[in-house]
Amino acid sequence: MKPIHLLIAESDPLVLFSIGQVIRYFDNYLVVDKVENVDDALERMKVVPVDLVIVGGADNIEQWKNFFNAGSRAKLLMLVQDPSKELVQEAISYGVWDMILRPAPPERLRFSLEMFRYRHIYGEALEYPIAQERLDAIFFPRERHQQIISGTIKNSEMLEKVLQLIEEHEDPQSAGEIASVLNVSRITVRKYCEALVNTGKLHVKNKYQAKGRPIKQYFLS
Repeated sequence: MKPIHLLIAESDPLVLFSIGQVIRYFDNYLVVDKVENVDDALERMKVVPVDLVIVGGADNIEQWKNFFNAGSRAKLLMLVQDPSKELVQEAISYGVWDMILRPAPPERLRFSLEMFRYRHIYGEALEYPIAQERLDAIFFPRERHQQIISGTIKNSEMLEKVLQLIEEHEDPQSAGEIASVLNVSRITVRKYCEALVNTGKLHVKNKYQAKGRPIKQYFLS
């Protein structure tokens, strides 16, 4: 999967640190740069590809409207302090990806980035003829997220077994390692693990090998 190019426009060091703590749990977000404001972000986007921009302190409509007037195809995730009704309505009309009140709760930011990741993944994986469920996953990622969660973790006994096994190991575990112990398929385990990642109970990272694709490993939050 191609990396998601992320640009951060934020001047507050504490907010930058908080954003960084959330991003480090994703293996497919590539931070191309960190700048202080929308104008600097626009200049940077002239020379580097960007899929998503996290912009802080964007309560002034005119401050970020230039972003869309410049014709950028990147999506905007706004961190706002005290948004007016007009700001929210303008954001909706311009197709802003998401709006989060400051100080941005880590889990709320993580949820937004996870949803954007879903849209990116399903957009990249489209094959003709295109099925409606694929379109639903792209245009309604939050609803798709809930469907995945509710459809995957119905077996509470298996859920507890997966969590217990990960708790018993100090090192992160792959779906294959868990599956071999529980005597179930790797695909089944991975569905449970991904669902638990999406609910914030597990984290995931990539283990890179000399050859072949990286292996996803799961560990407790």
